[in-house]
Amino acid sequence: MSTIGDLLSKINLTGDWRVDEPLSEHTTFRIGGPADAMVFPRSIADVKAVRSLARNHGWPLFVLGRGANLLVSDKGIRGVVLNLSTLNQWSLQGGMLVAQAGLEVSEAAQAGRAQGFSCLEFLNAMPSTVGGAVFMNARCYGAEIADVFSQALVLDEANEELVVPYRKEDWAYKSSPFQNKDWVIVETRFKTTPADPEAVERVMNANAADREAKGHFRLPCAGSIFKNNHAFGAPSGVLVDRVGLKGLRRGQAAVSAWHANIFVNEGGASASDLRALIFEVKERVLQATGLALEEEVIYAGDWD
Repeated sequence: MSTIGDLLSKINLTGDWRVDEPLSEHTTFRIGGPADAMVFPRSIADVKAVRSLARNHGWPLFVLGRGANLLVSDKGIRGVVLNLSTLNQWSLQGGMLVAQAGLEVSEAAQAGRAQGFSCLEFLNAMPSTVGGAVFMNARCYGAEIADVFSQALVLDEANEELVVPYRKEDWAYKSSPFQNKDWVIVETRFKTTPADPEAVERVMNANAADREAKGHFRLPCAGSIFKNNHAFGAPSGVLVDRVGLKGLRRGQAAVSAWHANIFVNEGGASASDLRALIFEVKERVLQATGLALEEEVIYAGDWD
């Protein structure tokens, strides 16, 4: 859409922007049609300016990190995609790790290790930015973001800066106070604990090795497709496996042969085939067990 490009060129962004940018280059599934425009902000002022421009012209705005836990339609995303991966600075302030939303969680974990403290090493090798991890209350290896979260700086509904402090009642499994809000997380503060760098590195290496062994990096995927529900008595992958759905395919989209809660793009898979595969697995597990799996993956863009 040339109009978006024309107007983006007039608001003096410090970051870059592109039109008709393929989302397949920005999602871990390697799937997704084009964004009308994609902006790579370098400052909070950039984020504010893009939000204001989008609102003034009635354009949808979608916030993107590393594109994990995300399935973008083959038709792409209308309006503006705000890619926060370029908002990626960190610092130490008063014993807190202060990280911008686009910082990769592995880089944040390495920052902690190098400075001699424990903080986010449980997320090492997860393909996520800090903002995405906070939004989803990312959890693995017995820990979750809520355990170390102190506060976040967001742009609220009015595009004003708002500090959101930790409150226990706002957090739950894969749930955070940032979901279902018209907010953009731009910076987060995390609590830290002094720790031996070598001990932290051992934990980080073990977590990365475990992800490697589980096949998270063999083919393009989004990690776990379904949330685990402890009331079901077994992880979602075990339930899918019990129904005999490992290897089930739609086109080039498949339930992986090595982990039934990891769906993969075997090369050229369409978003439509992958979503149809997810729906089929949900239905067959429901019919066989009476249990309704809930997606962890988020659907974005234009869907029929």
